[in-house]
Amino acid sequence: MNFKNYHQKKRFGQHWLVNNLVLEKIKEVAELEEKDFILEIGPGRGALTSKLLDSKINKLHAIELDKDLIDLLNKKFKNDKKFSLQQGDILSTNLNSINKKITKVIANIPYNITGPILDMFIGRLGMVSENNYQKIVFLMQKDVVDRILSREGNANAGALSVRMQLMCNIRRICDVSPSSFNPPPRVFSSLVVFEPLRPELRLDIKLEKYIDKLLRLSFNSRRKMIRNTLNSILSEDEIKQLSESSEICFNLRPQDLSIKKWIKLAEACIKITNKK
Repeated sequence: MNFKNYHQKKRFGQHWLVNNLVLEKIKEVAELEEKDFILEIGPGRGALTSKLLDSKINKLHAIELDKDLIDLLNKKFKNDKKFSLQQGDILSTNLNSINKKITKVIANIPYNITGPILDMFIGRLGMVSENNYQKIVFLMQKDVVDRILSREGNANAGALSVRMQLMCNIRRICDVSPSSFNPPPRVFSSLVVFEPLRPELRLDIKLEKYIDKLLRLSFNSRRKMIRNTLNSILSEDEIKQLSESSEICFNLRPQDLSIKKWIKLAEACIKITNKK
């Protein structure tokens, strides 16, 4: 079998990037250096892999789910000492042996596993990351990127946007049309760069955990005013104290609160609950 005879499998969500300009743009924004150890998720036919290997990086380790592609990829890159390949599902692959070596993660990620991949590589509020990723370069569904980058007052604003923006610096590089893929997906994609904040630049872990608690509580009832979601964990008197001390309008809905106000609200809640 060769790549020409290979037929994509719908169950793996395979949409291969064929637009050379976008492939070059991914390589450019990754800002590849000699010390870089790249993790590539789902190399497919190796179009992006070829671009990345044609640079001064130290190492590229690829993880591919589709067993039928493994031999083809190994043959294609057999003469490149920087290349290594592993068959498996990225969501269940143990990366412990290489995780601290990885400097950058690059992928055209399948839409159906976007959430778990973000959790795996960017992390969660209230959890200390043990990796050293400098950049995570993802080509992903545009509407998810729209949600991640949304600010208060936007209909797309939600728990995801607050969480991601508290953990990373995020840049959308460009949008990518369906015609850039084979086969074309039904939706637009966006190329986005995440730069995880170093632990010392993150909020206090306890504060992050409380913010996450508030986000889950509030956005589970996003049509309700903050006042009406907080009454499940605080008394009326405590809510009154909060509204005075945090200078937050409790008649707002959660999507109307800025990130700074979520931090203020969590800090005020912690102070009140510590007095009990």
